[in-house]
Amino acid sequence: MSALTPTASGCRASGLLELSAVQLARLIKRKEISPVELVEQSIERCQEVQALCNPIAVELYRGARSAARRAEADVLRGQPLGRLHGVPFSIKEGLGLAGWPQTCGSTLRRQVTASSTATVAQRLITAGGIPVALGNQAEMALWPETDNLLYGRTLNPYRASRTAGGSSGGDAVLVASACVPFALGTDGAGSVRIPAAFNGVFGLKPSRGLVPLSGHLPLDERGREQANAQAVSAHFAAGPLCRHAEDLSEILQIIAGPDGIDRNIHSRYVPVAEPARLKRVHLYLPDKMKWSSPVSEAVSRALNDAGQCLASQGATLQAWQEPGMHNAFFIWLAVLKLEAQVRLADYLGDGQPLSYWRAARASLAGRARHATGPLLATWLDSVGDALGNPGLGRFLAQRDHLQQAFAELFDGHSVLLMPVTPGVAPEHGHALKRPFDVAYCALFNALGLPALSVPMGRLDQGCPVAVQLVAGPGQDALLLDAAVFLDTQFGGWLKPALSHFKG
Repeated sequence: MSALTPTASGCRASGLLELSAVQLARLIKRKEISPVELVEQSIERCQEVQALCNPIAVELYRGARSAARRAEADVLRGQPLGRLHGVPFSIKEGLGLAGWPQTCGSTLRRQVTASSTATVAQRLITAGGIPVALGNQAEMALWPETDNLLYGRTLNPYRASRTAGGSSGGDAVLVASACVPFALGTDGAGSVRIPAAFNGVFGLKPSRGLVPLSGHLPLDERGREQANAQAVSAHFAAGPLCRHAEDLSEILQIIAGPDGIDRNIHSRYVPVAEPARLKRVHLYLPDKMKWSSPVSEAVSRALNDAGQCLASQGATLQAWQEPGMHNAFFIWLAVLKLEAQVRLADYLGDGQPLSYWRAARASLAGRARHATGPLLATWLDSVGDALGNPGLGRFLAQRDHLQQAFAELFDGHSVLLMPVTPGVAPEHGHALKRPFDVAYCALFNALGLPALSVPMGRLDQGCPVAVQLVAGPGQDALLLDAAVFLDTQFGGWLKPALSHFKG
């Protein structure tokens, strides 16, 4: 123990958790900081923020302390160390950590524990990462706000009256509040990118075929034998949330690659020494998408500023418009319904028949078994059923047109710059009135393209402002390189004061 100094040179103990995961791992390997001290600080910060914002579904503190002691012993003995040795992180509750609850925020799964650990989580643990908490989430990951009947509502650390986003909202809050340097979430229609944007951190949905979903529904041990499990999982992705852009590549290198369970995965992520030069930035700035909120002035300004910043490095900035983008939500819905044969009611009911109307009546009578938002999601899904194959089929045709447009747009040197959502984190319950605001994110799940939420180092109405970068399939490195540059230019993450919680 004495061989490890209590803090890194020039770094106050209270600031350790504000460093990147890459920096922390480096300091641990140099014996400049102690894994035991770092994890203890993480736990203390988790306890403080949990009392204010409720981002944690399950505390893993006892196991984390034991893992930290083992990690420290390995450092002192000169053992080979993993890339993230001794670095704490959090995991979305629904991803699955063997022996721990995997309720997905559903009262129907109150007694469910994970029988195995999600591939991405296990890979991070093998790399030396130490999980300290399972983050709260939307019920069955079916809503862009984190509020469920098991663990309650998660509050935004910047403004308590604002949503943390969802479905990976708990983990976004843990990262934004400097409880952990990074977290693992999952993204089916923006469930990593939306909470990342609302909490001012980076959130990546990787390219299709890169990061396995194994362990998370529908590729948990119970669900993976379902006929459509592989088809459904093709449109979802596990991805990292972090405060510092430099961590994205490090984490993606660890979690990417085939695992033999998720059969959609065929690639590994190998960063190149000389990233492809960004030559073109296509700025998509619509007034609004169909049935969504108008894009705010703050988001519009941030998009223009990000575009000008990237252009300052030699890229050409040009406006881009495509009429088919306005139907983004319905394109996403059509892909899930017709190609993946998804019925959201099956997920919300945890495999049991679910009547939306009976569930809604029970909720009104005070006997709710489901949160209101996910119930609305199942109703919107049933609208897709009502449209039938002919009605949805025209949106698949629009998807095909968009794929061709993007194939021409993304040449290995181009990115699309656009909103993550129309504005900053709204009031709690806003998604009930504007469920189609997820369209800006959901489209890229349907298309399988990599997409990244980037914090812009500024606030609007007291909440972080973010932009979204999108690239062609397999061009994740181009996104991450652009994100690192924007991080250095705009400052990215801003620490929430949390003072408004304390009166």
